[in-house]
Amino acid sequence: MKKLLIVTVCFLIAAAAAYGVKLQIAYDKAGPGEGYDKLLILDPKETYTGGCGVMIGKKSCIRGNGALVDLDGGNVQAGGSGTQLDISSCCLIEAGYYGAINITNGASGTIDGNTICKSNGIAGVRVWEYSTATIKNNIIWGNATYGIAKHEYTGTTNILYNDVDNNKGGNYMYWCPG
Repeated sequence: MKKLLIVTVCFLIAAAAAYGVKLQIAYDKAGPGEGYDKLLILDPKETYTGGCGVMIGKKSCIRGNGALVDLDGGNVQAGGSGTQLDISSCCLIEAGYYGAINITNGASGTIDGNTICKSNGIAGVRVWEYSTATIKNNIIWGNATYGIAKHEYTGTTNILYNDVDNNKGGNYMYWCPG
């Protein structure tokens, strides 16, 4: 019941907010802090829209403080060697093909304490191709395919204490070619 309430609240807020702050613009304006090249602290009173690509080769952090992020078919993307994305306390909905959070091509990150639902792509969280991640304390619910997808050639991925449920393709996917 608790999961349903959280997801329903996220959907109602998204439906009520026709416009919001563009997540990419907020990220681009963010400065350094706490050891990160980019530290973006979201305002929980705002709705953020659209996807966001983080800077290649840099350390980035997005702290949601419970803010709603309507990805509107996009995702939060970290790719490339030396790229780090730590993202926490966001309610991420309506993601596109690569899912809500996509860590790929040698990037790393920590995904902690988020609610991720209604992704129309591969997974709510996707860790791909030589990347590493810690995925913990998240609610990952109601995605079109998988809750968490991990590529065969992915480095260490710690998946801890998540509530992953009701994902149409399965809650977890580990890809092995051929």
